[in-house]
Amino acid sequence: MWSGYGEISLYLRVAHGNEVDSAMFGTFMAHFHKQWQIDALFVADAALYTEDNLQMIVSLRWVSRVTATLTAGKELLEKNNIDAFVPS
Repeated sequence: MWSGYGEISLYLRVAHGNEVDSAMFGTFMAHFHKQWQIDALFVADAALYTEDNLQMIVSLRWVSRVTATLTAGKELLEKNNIDAFVPS
């Protein structure tokens, strides 16, 4: 986790090479929040978006990308006009 102010590392955990990101993101975020007790916005890639992770971080503020391969992602893309999406 980075501070955003000069890129100062606030949290670091060295993981085993065979750990899967999607299995660890929720745990990392919950542990970080427990240690620091700050109102942070967590930003993660699509590996965060699993049912187990979402249950672990239900009380945290977060943003992530949902892959179009998931049913919810497909439905959102089909339901909304492409003009509803803003390039970023």
